Amino acid sequence: MGCQGRVLEPEGGGMIFCAKNEDGVPTWKLVLEGKKTVTRRLKPMPVGKEFAIQPGRGKKAVARGKVISCIKHIDWVKSIFPKASTTLQLRNFQFIEVHKEGFKVWQGLINWFEEHKININDTYRIEFELIPEDNNG
Repeated sequence: MGCQGRVLEPEGGGMIFCAKNEDGVPTWKLVLEGKKTVTRRLKPMPVGKEFAIQPGRGKKAVARGKVISCIKHIDWVKSIFPKASTTLQLRNFQFIEVHKEGFKVWQGLINWFEEHKININDTYRIEFELIPEDNNG
């Protein structure tokens, strides 16, 4: 099935990372390189949940991750507004966030969601960390 049209949800303890950023780099590779530490999904995940990082549906896991925070995207947006008293500060928050998502610019992330017909406000912002390989069992 691939990554056509939807933010793929965790199934059987795994999370699919087969989307690509503006440069065409698969997100699973960005995760392994430590360049992607946030993902947005249509369903929430409990903090502390461990999951397999898979490059595609039915593909073998390339690593494991652990959820360190989960918040509705719109609530995340509301949370940064009090901290961003100027447009420049708001752009700085977006710049930091978009890099956590593995993209270069905010509009690149927004374009990805629009191309896949997903309203980013319907997603959850899930921050995660890689579980060191020696703990992957």
